[in-house]
Amino acid sequence: MVSDVDGTIIGASVVEKGNSGNGVATDVDGRYSLQVPPNATLEISYLGYATQSVAVNGKTTVNITLQSGDNSLDEVVVVAYGTQKKSSITGSIAVIKDTDLKTVTSPSVQSMLQGKVAGVQVLNTSGKPGETAQIRIRGKSTLDSSSDPLWVVDGVVAQVGAPLNPNEIASISVLKDAAATALYGSRATNGVILVTTKSGRAGESSLNVSAKTGIATQYLGNFELMNAKELYDYTSSMGGQQPSWVNEALLNHDTNWFDIATQSALSQNYTVSYTTGREKMRSFLMADYYSEEGTMKGFDYSRYSLRSNNDYTVNDRLTIKTKFSGSFYRNFSQEHSVRSAMLNLPWDYPYNENGAIRTGKESDWHGRDSENYLYNLPYGWTRGKAIGVSANVGFDYKITDWLIFESNNNIGYRYTLDEEYTDPQAIGANEYNGSIVSKNNFYTTRYTNQLLRFIETFDDIHNVSAFLGYEFSDSRAESNSAEGRGIPSGSEVLNVAANPYKVDGNIVEYAMQSVYFNANYTYNNRYMAQFSFRTDGSSRFGKNNRYSNFFTVGLGWAIHEEDFMKDISWVNQLKLRGSYGSIGNVPNSNYGYLSVYSISTQYNGVPSAFPSRLGNPNLTWEKCYETNIAVDARLFDRVGLSVEWYNKNTSDLLYNVNLSTVTGYATQWRNVGAVRNRGVEIVVSPDLVRSKDFLWTADFNIGFNKGVIDGLYEGRSQIIGSDMGSQKIREENVDIDTWYLREWAGVDVYSGDPMWYIYNYDENNNVTGRTLTTNQAAATRVKMGTSNPDFSGGLTTSASYKGFTLSAGMTFVYGNKIYNGARQFYDNDGAYPEFNSMKLKDGWVRWEKPGDIATHPKAIWGGNNMSEKPSSRYLEDGSFLKLGSMSLSYSLPTKWLSQAGVKSLDITLSGEKLITFTKFSGFDPEITTGNNGSVGEGMQYPAPRRVSLGLNLTF
Repeated sequence: MVSDVDGTIIGASVVEKGNSGNGVATDVDGRYSLQVPPNATLEISYLGYATQSVAVNGKTTVNITLQSGDNSLDEVVVVAYGTQKKSSITGSIAVIKDTDLKTVTSPSVQSMLQGKVAGVQVLNTSGKPGETAQIRIRGKSTLDSSSDPLWVVDGVVAQVGAPLNPNEIASISVLKDAAATALYGSRATNGVILVTTKSGRAGESSLNVSAKTGIATQYLGNFELMNAKELYDYTSSMGGQQPSWVNEALLNHDTNWFDIATQSALSQNYTVSYTTGREKMRSFLMADYYSEEGTMKGFDYSRYSLRSNNDYTVNDRLTIKTKFSGSFYRNFSQEHSVRSAMLNLPWDYPYNENGAIRTGKESDWHGRDSENYLYNLPYGWTRGKAIGVSANVGFDYKITDWLIFESNNNIGYRYTLDEEYTDPQAIGANEYNGSIVSKNNFYTTRYTNQLLRFIETFDDIHNVSAFLGYEFSDSRAESNSAEGRGIPSGSEVLNVAANPYKVDGNIVEYAMQSVYFNANYTYNNRYMAQFSFRTDGSSRFGKNNRYSNFFTVGLGWAIHEEDFMKDISWVNQLKLRGSYGSIGNVPNSNYGYLSVYSISTQYNGVPSAFPSRLGNPNLTWEKCYETNIAVDARLFDRVGLSVEWYNKNTSDLLYNVNLSTVTGYATQWRNVGAVRNRGVEIVVSPDLVRSKDFLWTADFNIGFNKGVIDGLYEGRSQIIGSDMGSQKIREENVDIDTWYLREWAGVDVYSGDPMWYIYNYDENNNVTGRTLTTNQAAATRVKMGTSNPDFSGGLTTSASYKGFTLSAGMTFVYGNKIYNGARQFYDNDGAYPEFNSMKLKDGWVRWEKPGDIATHPKAIWGGNNMSEKPSSRYLEDGSFLKLGSMSLSYSLPTKWLSQAGVKSLDITLSGEKLITFTKFSGFDPEITTGNNGSVGEGMQYPAPRRVSLGLNLTF
């Protein structure tokens, strides 16, 4: 029997040491039965308890009492190309278990990471179902190359095939520094995310059924539109020449276009999984269905997923591993327009008295665009579908007790079909009598990894592990599309089109091969050293620089193991670690080193080639050299603490430089510039209350990062566009995402006119003063903050009492600036009077008479002196604190369930996006255009607020 101080433990693992295939799990009474030799040793483990080893010594009954306690440094975590005890790790690795991911209802794993790892910022760009978030680890380290981390699923690098399903994940390891990521070499500059899917466990068989359904509603934060009366009063108060139709007759209608366009949307997720482990085989099988409606009416998303993971123990030396996953998803959209739902006037009405839909061309339609988007909804749609499969076959062969050969091989396929239909009856389609567009994409990836692993302990104090490996991967993307025009109404196939209007196609290939080596040494569980080396070869570079080398070294010291720490009882664990190493990055372009010609044009009916991009045979890798120093501790047997400092220097930035037209080419990829990211990350994990029946824990993380440009092409500053006419500047010794805007000076108290600043400079470009101007074009563009935050982080907490568990998760961001370009239309001082307007936020005041101290200029029909044009007027504080999730769950007592053969039954009520504290005047400071940090004209798809009920049943 296995028990603790409070009673028996159900589901504890009991395994014969040295024979992982021989093991069982304790039953509902905590009992187990296992056949082992008389001299065997049993290993007993259970989550939250210290693992114990007990010698059988010929006994037929062995009872074990597990002791609770923190054993986080003895935990085995997934690292690059294997696993490692947390106590021996010298790099920066954060581990997230599957239970910590399920606080968010989403088919996207990216969204589930938000606020859970220090130094990891999750950028949600849309609330539309199926959309993925952008992830940035330790800042932005590049200019034109990808900032996305590398994803590795079950050891397979960047696979195509079935998209990852959150319900099949066992754990995620986020690798942040060079010591942790260097084994992935040229693809690791932006960090690495390792995903381990679930597998069978020896001696355990269970069937799990879960169901979750939720209702989502739109939440507009601090943003609120005017109704008919409010807009009429505002418009009537405007100066200038107003048309005659602006009269009280407008109040006959008060259309809430946003209510028409939105709905309470249903989401559903059903999962069945079976886990089993016998002497020779361990399996995990899962089937999953997920569906979600858009809160903007007319969009539906659904996904079906399958996974089968199997391990076969052929004999004491050979284990065969197979993994298969498959998925099918589809979406259908006749979606209501976010833009029109916001901009359409409440005075316009969508339906005539007889119920017919108005077109917007009627004489009494006052909106600027003369368009009722509802009219075209039945006459057009888009739909997409995709099927993906991924198959993995590998084996481990134990050559000796200390030498193992491992092979991992994968192939993945994904096919997507996207279609668009525009009916001939749609407004705007009469010129070409409707159209059908069909786009096909087929992706293939292949991956193989062969590895020789050495593990040995000498004299019980010298632990050495090392491996040498070879890796090859390639990918191929094939696409074609066609558009036909002139179609019969209701048709859905291209061959009915009278005009084969356009065809397109593309094939892109990419390959990489690598050789790598890693060694770890631990002395007496006290001193650790690590070294790794990798050589990468990529087809994205020419022969001159096709291969490059990357390395890392790391050291660790378990201070708490020293004799002088024995009497310091309040320090349970104390570890110092540091690392230094190099990692890299490749260009987005697969053929950046080659001169390419465009053959997409014709001359005299003959295909013609024109120079497009100039090649660069000396193009080489971006290189990032990173230093990381950290302290990990556990104090008073209550508080976990980790503090890390890092410095990332990225050089030879890959940048697509614009060339002079006299060269005959438009662009060329070059290695120019450098970026530096420095930061501090802090994680505090206290057990706030810990008693027999009540446990209250928390986990707080915060990350500070400062990213600065260290070098640019020929040292020249670059002005780049962002959104809605806003601009950013790239300049040496300046933040990588610095806004560059005309500075808003407020409102003239006497006239109500808008004002900006003109800066005066001396011959050394030093500011000598500034003056006011009412001429927007004359105002000076200056650096006005950055879209990157000073710090970000999260807080999760969980309290459990006799089967009840209350959990909550909060995220926060501070110090970033969002350019709210949507206000150029919704807060425009009369520049666009034929659009709806937003209500002034608390604290905002509009100028009405001389002497008024106001935030907003006098409203004038047609605009007040270009006041709505891009400037720092629309640059807002993007800081926020959000209660992102909260859940209450109840686990029914096992004594109620055991008679029915049920192991566990959990019921969970949860909410998401519940409360946001922010000064931002838009929908949601999270929902911006990703790296740009801006909000566009139609505003991004709002993130919904959701309430869900879930049921989890285990047999």
